[in-house]
Amino acid sequence: MFVYAVMMDFSGDHEIEHFRRSLAMLPAGADALKREEAMVLLGRLRDATARLRRVEAGLQELLDAELGDGAAR
Repeated sequence: MFVYAVMMDFSGDHEIEHFRRSLAMLPAGADALKREEAMVLLGRLRDATARLRRVEAGLQELLDAELGDGAAR
């Protein structure tokens, strides 16, 4: 299961939400990852992805500001 998830493209929140909903449909205590563990991991992934997007946006703003001032490095 982890190998498949690692190879998935999580570029958008809709993919994460799709997996979350799929896991939520599993019966409590389902094998593989426990449903509850998988839900926690997907929540952490969603939060980390959101933080990463904010960092990327901030870095892009800094780069744009730096290049906009004519100071190329």
